[in-house]
Amino acid sequence: MFNRVFLRIKNSIWLMPALLSLTAFLLAVAVVWLDIYYLEEASSVFPSIFLVSVDLAQTILGTIAGSLLTMTTITFSIIMVVLTTYSSQFSPRTLQNFIKDHVTMRVLGIFIGGFVYSIFSLLFMRERSVDNHVGAASVGVLIAFICVAIFAYFIHHVASSVQVSMLIERLAKDSLETINKRADHIKENEHISLLHVPPVPPINLSKNTNIRSEQFGYIQLINEKKLFQKANEQECYIEISKKIGDFTLESKPVMTVFYGDQSEAKLDGQDLTIGKERTTMQDTEFGLQKITEVALRAVSPGINDPNTAIQCIRHLGLCLRAASEIDGSYLVYYDKLDRPAVSIPQRPFEDLLRSSFYQIAHYGKNDISVITAIFDALYDIAEDHSVSIKEKTVKFSDYLVEKIDPGSFTKLDKEIIKNKKSRLDELLE
Repeated sequence: MFNRVFLRIKNSIWLMPALLSLTAFLLAVAVVWLDIYYLEEASSVFPSIFLVSVDLAQTILGTIAGSLLTMTTITFSIIMVVLTTYSSQFSPRTLQNFIKDHVTMRVLGIFIGGFVYSIFSLLFMRERSVDNHVGAASVGVLIAFICVAIFAYFIHHVASSVQVSMLIERLAKDSLETINKRADHIKENEHISLLHVPPVPPINLSKNTNIRSEQFGYIQLINEKKLFQKANEQECYIEISKKIGDFTLESKPVMTVFYGDQSEAKLDGQDLTIGKERTTMQDTEFGLQKITEVALRAVSPGINDPNTAIQCIRHLGLCLRAASEIDGSYLVYYDKLDRPAVSIPQRPFEDLLRSSFYQIAHYGKNDISVITAIFDALYDIAEDHSVSIKEKTVKFSDYLVEKIDPGSFTKLDKEIIKNKKSRLDELLE
């Protein structure tokens, strides 16, 4: 439940602007309340220069409200331009990274909050006497100054965001965070194992029932902890049939529950979160896919930027090296009696390796720099690793050699590829 709520909050665009707008509204109420009931006490604490007449305060706040509304409009226009750039030059899947960026949402929220403060201060402000002075305008000026500083920072942030090197680094960090969380979770729990073959259900659990999806979409989250708890409480074995990131149709089976004569399966599909889009919260492949798509745009004939593709390949190698530490087709939870309680399919290392590089190899097969970069990434992944990972990496290098178009390379290019392949093969010796 917590992961599901966190995912919704993380994917929401309105949350930060809404919270800052509410804060601005409460600030306006508090400042006006102080001006009405505690003006004399405030006059002895704050310098009189910060207290202005109601007429002047209304003029200042009206000017600030109009200015901040204009800045909000400009900010929204900049965001739309950046989104267009992300979609056309990088990948439509990378739009989420800018839309959900904390800086973007905070900047928009601060501007909207400043506008809300100014408008409600004007609404609540009343002129009680000719000599009445208020401090709401001074607070409004301070907010306006903060907004101007934030706007300057936002311009710098946008200029950095559209740089492809910064985008690739953020995508790689996002993927590494997902991979490392999964690796730490497995290492910290002794009752979790990674298998390459599905576990056999306990013999005493002769009955089974299918839990079906209540909607169509992508598997975004699997509440593993809750499923493991239910499996222990109900003495059953839960077998998930869909991987994270898989697309499922409505009423299709997503898990199978095995139970015995003395137990009863009381589960539903609520422990699996299904949504319209994939998310990197648990989906390792989706994070790698984003980097791959940036590389594919770079090697396309319209852009023809192999250096960006090489940078993507290097970051993919970094992420895949981390992912190789949790290689396995099934993640299995065992109960206290060492019986399988929950089985969750996941993408093994060879699938992640292929999905990351095979499209780049296909569309960049005529570019010697792209091909050699993939070989270097494969070597970095396999070096100082287990024999199993080395074998899978060398096997993919054989596939890479088959994809190469020999007629596109000179004799020297072929010699370079041969040396790269030989260096990789030597890791198995």
